[in-house]
Amino acid sequence: MKVTSIDGMGSYGVYIDGVDFEYLTDEQWREIGHIHMKSLVTIIRDCNLTCENQLGWIRKFGEPRHGLYYRLMRKYGITSLGLIVRLGLSASSPMDEEDKSVIREHIRYHQPSSEGSGVTRVSGIKDDNGRSIGLFNDGELLWHSNEAATLTFAPGVALLGGKCMVGSSTGFLQTADYYESVSESFRSELDEMVLTHRHTEGKINPALNDNMERLNMCPVDDVEIPMVIMSPGGIKGLHYPLNTVYGVRGMNKAESDSLFAEIDKHLYVDHYIYDHWYKNDGDLLLFDNSITLHRRLGNVTGRLAYRIQHDYSELQDDFWQPYFQKEFADKYKEAITDFVETLGIQSFKLPQVG
Repeated sequence: MKVTSIDGMGSYGVYIDGVDFEYLTDEQWREIGHIHMKSLVTIIRDCNLTCENQLGWIRKFGEPRHGLYYRLMRKYGITSLGLIVRLGLSASSPMDEEDKSVIREHIRYHQPSSEGSGVTRVSGIKDDNGRSIGLFNDGELLWHSNEAATLTFAPGVALLGGKCMVGSSTGFLQTADYYESVSESFRSELDEMVLTHRHTEGKINPALNDNMERLNMCPVDDVEIPMVIMSPGGIKGLHYPLNTVYGVRGMNKAESDSLFAEIDKHLYVDHYIYDHWYKNDGDLLLFDNSITLHRRLGNVTGRLAYRIQHDYSELQDDFWQPYFQKEFADKYKEAITDFVETLGIQSFKLPQVG
C-alpha cells in the first residue's frame, strides 16, 4: 500500500495505491480510515472493490445514514425503517402521496446488496420504463455538499466508480487551508458567524430541479448552521455549501452577498481545488462532507457510480461534536441523539449523559 499526496489540493488529499480488498485486513482498513480522516479526501486508485461488498467495508468506518427516512419516521410516528418503506410502496397506505413518491424514487436509486441497504446509484442510465436508475442523472454538478442544510448531516461519502467513469471527474474544494490563511481577527468573526440556508433551483445543476434534490439538500428553508465547524478528523474549516447558503444571521441580504463574494474570491482558487479525472472505473473516493465541497465535470453518458453517505463512529474514540457555539452544540446533541435512536443505529457514539 502506497500513500502519496495529491498535488494541487493544498495541505490535504492523498492517493492510496496497491490496495487489494481480497486480502485487506480490518487493521489495514482502519489505518486507511484514520489516514482519510486527516486528509479529508482519499482516492484509492484502481482497486478491486465491488458494489456488492462496498457497504460491508464502509460499515467498518461507520453506519450509512440518510435524513430523508428519519424525517418521515418522525412525521408518521413510526420507529421501523422497514415499515416506513412498506407504507411508501403500498397504494392503500394513509401516507401522503408526495411522501410515497419520494420513497419510491429513493428505492429506485437503491443498489441491492446482500449486506443490506445504504448504497445509492448515481447514474443517468434508464430502466425499461425510461426512468433514471440513479441520482444526479445528467450534466455537470456545481459545488455542493450533501444534506447541506441539515444540522445532523452525514459527514462522510464513499463513491465507487462502476462503469463509464473515464471522461468525467469528481472535484473537491477543501476549506481548511483558507480558514487558517485569514487574519486572526477575521477568523474570530468567522467562528461567530451563523449561516442561513434556502433551496434555490439550479444551484447544483440547472437541468435537475426536482423535489428529491430539495429533500436531500435543503428540506426546510431558513435553517441556521454555523459557518465554522470541526470535521470528524479534528480539522477546522468552513461549512459553506454553495447549493444552500443564503445569508448571515444579523446581516441583510446585500451585506451577506458582499461577504460571500469576498470569501469566494480567495477560497475558490486552484490551490484549494482538485478535480480527479478518472483513468479507469475502479477508483474508490472517500471524502469529507463537513468542510469539503464536491462537484462533477465532464461526460456522464452511460456513467454509473455507487455512493454511500456515512459517519465515522467506528473510527472515533468519543462522540464527535462538530459545533463550537454552545447554542448549536446543545442542539446537535439533542438532534443527533433522536436521529440515532429513531433509526436504530447501534454503533454510533452518542454524547455522555450528565
